[in-house]
Amino acid sequence: MAASAGSAVAQTAPSAPAALIYYAGQAGRLTSDRDRQGGNPFASALVQVIAEKPLTLETFTRRMAEANAIHSRGWQQLDYPRRLPAPKLRLDAKGGTRIALVLINSDYSRSDAYSLPGAAVDAKRVPEALSGAGFETTVVFNKSVGEARTALDEFGLRSQEADVAAIYIGGHGAQHGRSVYWLMGDFPGQDAKWLPTHAIAVEEIAKAGRAKALNMVLYASCRDDPFSESG
Repeated sequence: MAASAGSAVAQTAPSAPAALIYYAGQAGRLTSDRDRQGGNPFASALVQVIAEKPLTLETFTRRMAEANAIHSRGWQQLDYPRRLPAPKLRLDAKGGTRIALVLINSDYSRSDAYSLPGAAVDAKRVPEALSGAGFETTVVFNKSVGEARTALDEFGLRSQEADVAAIYIGGHGAQHGRSVYWLMGDFPGQDAKWLPTHAIAVEEIAKAGRAKALNMVLYASCRDDPFSESG
């Protein structure tokens, strides 16, 4: 029996599946800014794999692990979900709505960190690859933490109407405790006290993926802890 407008039975939409997070490297490890293709090996792997057909989620995961290792010459070993909720879901299927958000910082001239020329290359080729694979893609490049969060809020609203949502993260990153962070271009120095104001946690970024069938976070940055002595 259908619930009437005045019924106490709430009419709620099904919750979006939790985002699957793919890390370019293991906890405690650095990633490379440049490979033979000019950018991060993880980005090179994504550009290669996302264009392959047929491409299921299961195949994407396996091929990303292989290509990431090859492009980095074994330096980067993918840290990825071992259990896939829908392994046969097609990422290359026609129809359905697929959207992507590319978050990249390469200019760290206002920070104690060095700038990343490879990330600048990725800011061009990663969106092109995603767009070529059928993703409506938005790029946030060298923006402030406020601008990045605004983009995440907007993407979160749009992703609710999408079937698949992917978020790519590039630039300097770090892991402090159990949390992984994307560092902004004005990160003041090697002190964890700046993480709440000059970085965004991957966990927060992942919440912007609210698509109906699949949400993915593709994290190309480092996972070392330069703040271990700062608390």
